Amino acid sequence: MEADPKPKTPPRSSSSTRILLGLTALGGLVFVASLGAVVWLVNQEDGGEVHDGSYLHVELSGPISDSPQPPPLFADPSDIPPTGIEIAQAIRKAAEDERIDGVYVELAGMQTGYGIAREIRDALGEVRAAGKPCVAYSEVWTTGGWYVGSQCDHVVSPPGGIHMVTGIDARTTYYKGTFDKLGVQSEMLHVGDFKSAVEPYERAEPSEAASEAMNYLLDGLWDTWVADVAAGRGLSEAEVRDIVDRPALSPDAAMDRGLVDVIAYPSVFEELLVEAGADDWRDQVEAAMASAGTSGASVDEDDEDDAFTDLDEYVKGLRADWRGAEEHVAVIYASGPITSGAGDGGLFSGPTLTDQNFRKWIRSAADDDSVKAVVVRVDSPGGSGLASDMMWHEIRKVQAEGLPVVISMASYAASGGYYISAPADYVVAQPTTLTGSIGVFGGKINLGGLYEKVGMTQHSYKRGAQADLFAPTAGFSEGGRVAYQRFLDDFYELFLERVAEGRELERDAVHEVAQGRVWTGAQALDRGLVDELGGIDVALAKAAELAELEEGWGVAAFPRQKTFIELLQEDLAEVAAPTTVRVELDGPVGVDTGALGDLFLLESILSDGAAALLPGSLSLR
Repeated sequence: MEADPKPKTPPRSSSSTRILLGLTALGGLVFVASLGAVVWLVNQEDGGEVHDGSYLHVELSGPISDSPQPPPLFADPSDIPPTGIEIAQAIRKAAEDERIDGVYVELAGMQTGYGIAREIRDALGEVRAAGKPCVAYSEVWTTGGWYVGSQCDHVVSPPGGIHMVTGIDARTTYYKGTFDKLGVQSEMLHVGDFKSAVEPYERAEPSEAASEAMNYLLDGLWDTWVADVAAGRGLSEAEVRDIVDRPALSPDAAMDRGLVDVIAYPSVFEELLVEAGADDWRDQVEAAMASAGTSGASVDEDDEDDAFTDLDEYVKGLRADWRGAEEHVAVIYASGPITSGAGDGGLFSGPTLTDQNFRKWIRSAADDDSVKAVVVRVDSPGGSGLASDMMWHEIRKVQAEGLPVVISMASYAASGGYYISAPADYVVAQPTTLTGSIGVFGGKINLGGLYEKVGMTQHSYKRGAQADLFAPTAGFSEGGRVAYQRFLDDFYELFLERVAEGRELERDAVHEVAQGRVWTGAQALDRGLVDELGGIDVALAKAAELAELEEGWGVAAFPRQKTFIELLQEDLAEVAAPTTVRVELDGPVGVDTGALGDLFLLESILSDGAAALLPGSLSLR
């Protein structure tokens, strides 16, 4: 008798497979989230590892952000690279910390603005004022790097080092020639003689007014740079200018001219850092180099570990001190171009400066019972006029609730960045901050000629004389131009009103220093646009003073730094939502893809009507 055949297993349906895969993915996500939570709880109170009698090792490399950036996988906020503010405040803390004997600054391709560079430089000055040695080292000394490093007692270069201290070169890209070739027309309007933000789209070169303003601005920056370096290096301003105008590129030439003090490998002079306060330290290093030859000296790794306290570890202690206080001064980071809407940035980019995000951050601070004052840290070239006014309103609301608001300007606080600064109870800027630019512009890019070149045509059916006011393939009609200019004029008057009210000035006095003109922080102080020159330390102290806080207050940062897991969960929650994709263009060497990014940004800002935006950008490299 034949046995019954073994029944076949029915094929698994695709829906069952999807369910199993979904459950597996969910389980993995729960596991990752749990692991991340454990890491967060373990590290939450991590005060960092500090070695007694050590040097604080400050490595300044790559972009230095003024606001917190997205964390790496499984990282909690205490492990995130320090911001420019935290670097400066950590150095200031080290100046008074008995466990720290000195500071060792290693510069490797630092990229930051003048405001943040000055912040770090001022902090190094406090180390010297406290009688602690400061040593700066770089393989490639640049204009920006030397500006920071020149504040130290000893500036060191390796035997094969390069010295590119050649001054400031500010450049603006003009698009008119390209637009003409493509058949594109710029339809831009502005208010103010110096609102040169529209010029790159309409001219092949700067106007006389734009050149006058830019030269005056750069003169102010350069005079400050020269004076600061001269003071730090113990040179005359004429000697500093000569070093820049006749560059000393090789190490020997740099040493002869006073650009560096010592030529040595890190493995040689790092062993002798403990003696950096001695009068003959440079002689000791030269003798060690002579005896070591070109091979360098051997360093015991255990001794080296104890000789230094890493900046990242030290900042953990700073953050723990701030968190542990009962009363706080909130620091709200207002960094980047100002736009309308939400947009938290997500997993792969930091929070964006939108009016809705700013409202969430400042409301979170105001609703926190431990927060007694607010410092808005502005590092923005401006952007949308509408969004700037909405942010202005939120600051006024917080002030009406009894919280003092102080502005701390970083590298930029211009146009819309100044708009949100104007209502503050006190405004602090660095001498090198780029600010002002009180003016507006707006318009559109007419692509009609480009359409014709590629064989595309459009036909418009409209009801209403100005229905095509913002059509991308038609220029402004005479009536449309008049209407839009009136809109810009009215917004400019609103801008003047906001500044006049906040700074307690007459409208005409504000107009005299406005019209889109950009000033350095030092120039703005002379014109009543800021109250004091200084860094975040000055702003925090002023906020605490206005709130009548006793010693022992801490700092609470907003937006709160989210963990990798939180950002991942938010991104997953938005997968089903409509998404706007922006392609980041990374072109070949020599191609300025950043200019295309500027056009994308401008298009986004102009969708709000009026743009309050700084023309161009300056950075230290």
